[in-house]
Amino acid sequence: MIKYFLFIALSISFFAANAQSPVNGTVENSTLAATDDAMPLWLSSNRNGKVIPTGSFWNISELSIGQNGTANSSSSFSYSWGGNYVVALGESGFHHHLNQLFAGISLNNWALTAGAFRDPVRYAGLSTTNGNLARSRNARPYPKVRLSTAAWKPVPFTNNHLHFKAEYDEGLLNDDRYVSNARMHHKSLYFRVQPAPSWKITAGLEHHVMWSGTSRNEEIGELPRDLKAYLRYITGSSGSEEFPLTDRNNRAGNQLGTYQLEVRKYFAEMELTFYLSHPFEDLSGMNWRNWPDNLLGIHIHFNSNKPKEKQWITDVVYEFTNTRQQSIRDSLYEWNETTGKWARQEPDNYFNHSVYKNSMTYHWQVMVSPLFFPVTLGEDGLPTDGRYALGSNRFFAHHVGARGYLFSEYLKWKGLLTYIRHLGLHGKPYDTARNQLSGLLEMHYASPRFPVELGIAIAADAGNVTGKNGGIELSIAKRF
Repeated sequence: MIKYFLFIALSISFFAANAQSPVNGTVENSTLAATDDAMPLWLSSNRNGKVIPTGSFWNISELSIGQNGTANSSSSFSYSWGGNYVVALGESGFHHHLNQLFAGISLNNWALTAGAFRDPVRYAGLSTTNGNLARSRNARPYPKVRLSTAAWKPVPFTNNHLHFKAEYDEGLLNDDRYVSNARMHHKSLYFRVQPAPSWKITAGLEHHVMWSGTSRNEEIGELPRDLKAYLRYITGSSGSEEFPLTDRNNRAGNQLGTYQLEVRKYFAEMELTFYLSHPFEDLSGMNWRNWPDNLLGIHIHFNSNKPKEKQWITDVVYEFTNTRQQSIRDSLYEWNETTGKWARQEPDNYFNHSVYKNSMTYHWQVMVSPLFFPVTLGEDGLPTDGRYALGSNRFFAHHVGARGYLFSEYLKWKGLLTYIRHLGLHGKPYDTARNQLSGLLEMHYASPRFPVELGIAIAADAGNVTGKNGGIELSIAKRF
């Protein structure tokens, strides 16, 4: 289905190409080196899977190309297409892949997009996870078909006081996995109100379901994928007799998601945004029994009238992430048919799953917040401990990020600093808590009077999670 939709979308795009805006592209090369046998956290994370975390040296080249535009100035129809090809050469060998390949059409603010494509960057690119615990820009985009609103649309009969935004995706996880060819369903629904001209309040729900595929466990084998099973997956229902026992006792497939909240206040020279991302697994978490577990963030954007060379700081972000509780306390009791007794429900075990053992990873990197580490996947794509993809999902973290200009409108800087304390899993805790401090300082120069763009980044980790490590990245790019 994905291939058919991609073919249709590409065909429409190319047939309309004579009325499209110019092609845009970038050729970029980056060289990364580290003092240890892995890259520091902020040199490899949130890079859309382009940087492989393992290895002390990588040279990465990328070609990006795409178009955006409308068929004509008076039409509500628009379309886009694009692709990114990445080639990496390092100690562990030669790697190459299509990081993006997509096409999309839009009509009357409804959009259909097919292929592998990235989510937009939010909060000035300073968030640890793009503002969403379960949906980051850390891993390579997986192929999918998405039907969505292209922009905020008014809710009927509300006199434009209430607007909504929605997405509905079906994707394929086509990497090396314990459950091969697993599908990924995703949908989201957001509402926005503006009680005053200077206020915007947005609230929504994100729902992900990993379903279907063929398990390497012979007792499970091929998982249900017919229409009746699909309806159970997307509605969060329990599995029928054709499902594994875990799905019959709980919910069909690997169900998870987040509640999202954003409150934005506009001032004369500043925008202040508070945001929250609350995780849930199956029904636990949806009832807020894991209420202490959240991503809480504040983003400040300065709307200064000063020349850019004097805007030393344009954006600041602070985030606090906590995932330690996981409904372990004050959880509900349920009847266990096997033991014939009432027992408390098990803790959530965020982003791990007993059937879909790779869980929320794609090509060895987490699709969720990159603070969920280490990833315990071997070269075959399977968990090295035989159980879960994530070795620790209980942690708390403080994070600050900032960016701005330095002495010139053509010289930008960005800094990140993160303290994280990992505790392991509820079922397999660390003997003692493990701490890590990770930082990054990045500079980027781009001038219309200079033929190429130049960048340098220095990063370091210190602590007893991944050990002490330093790294540097040098980059050069040409846009056309």
